[in-house]
Amino acid sequence: MKKFSLLLITALFAFGMSAQEVQNVSNGTVYLKDKASDHWFIGLGGGVNTYNMKKFDKFGDRIGWQGQLSVGRWNSPVWGFRGVIDAGEPVINYNTKAKMKWVGGHLDLMYNLTNAAVGYNPDRVYSLVPYLGVGYMYGMDEWFKKPNSSNGLLKGQNQSLTYNVGVINNFRLSRSVNLFVEIGYRLLQESFDFSATPAGDYEYDGMLSAVAGLQFGLGGKQEFTPAELMDYNLINDLNSQINRLRAENEELRKRPESCPDCPEVAPAVTESVYVPNVVFFRINSSKIDKGQQVSVYNTAEYLKANPNATVKIVAYADKQTGTPAYNLALSEKRAKAVANALTSEYGIDNSRISIDWKGDTEQPYAENDWNRVAIFFAE
Repeated sequence: MKKFSLLLITALFAFGMSAQEVQNVSNGTVYLKDKASDHWFIGLGGGVNTYNMKKFDKFGDRIGWQGQLSVGRWNSPVWGFRGVIDAGEPVINYNTKAKMKWVGGHLDLMYNLTNAAVGYNPDRVYSLVPYLGVGYMYGMDEWFKKPNSSNGLLKGQNQSLTYNVGVINNFRLSRSVNLFVEIGYRLLQESFDFSATPAGDYEYDGMLSAVAGLQFGLGGKQEFTPAELMDYNLINDLNSQINRLRAENEELRKRPESCPDCPEVAPAVTESVYVPNVVFFRINSSKIDKGQQVSVYNTAEYLKANPNATVKIVAYADKQTGTPAYNLALSEKRAKAVANALTSEYGIDNSRISIDWKGDTEQPYAENDWNRVAIFFAE
């Protein structure tokens, strides 16, 4: 049993290190790597347990109490670990109602099955979290008294390594508080209840437990933040524009600085000219990335400099993803998001803004990815 426990501990450690390495990726989404002090929690709960006995008259004959304190951390929206200290008084003889006292603890690897299956959502009310771990239990006849008074604290005493498995049902009450209901099962040496193992019998007993309580965030950040990845197609397009402008600038540098034979020309009064701006979006998104805010800003500055000007926003969706109906609704969200940015962030009056959305019925660009866009048109 000790060799198997060592192997299981090693496996859990390896899984934990693996989870650490991939903590920034979950369900295909990349998340920002947070500080080591973030995503910690502490839980306090109480409930009942039942010891695995072969005969009993009714289930209530072998119910005892159990309490637990847990501290852990989520390394990612899917993987986490925790340490648990628990204690209880299970019934070990239903005829005499005799109870033993025990204290113990276990280290668990947790897996958020809900986030793994349907993606991370910080506002989700319910999550199902299976766990697997190893632990230790120390049994006593009376609290704080060694079963074998003639030996040391650990030598020759009633103790056992345990294998733990269970599921945690987490119910979100607020950003930092969860209600949890945990069903757990642990295997331990059959002799742990002070009885000898009969010949030909199993070597292990089991303990089933049900615990409920509250879990609190230990300060720091509790939620995970998706990383805003750069759109490489957009970067390549911007680089091409930069290179073109550099080439034009180089041509201008070759021209003479002055023309002494040319008559002086009075400076012309120029009006500000609006150059159409675009806001590119990520796939299946109507959120304006930080890198695209400059287009909204430039349009707002143009409208402020030209009080009589108006602007029309036309939004699109690319044809290669989504259905026509879905893309039409998505392009509507994009148009409204850009219009809202102009009014709420830059104070442009709504009467100067009109919006339209085309879905994927029109594709302004030959490059498919570029059609996830909203275009400003001055009117």
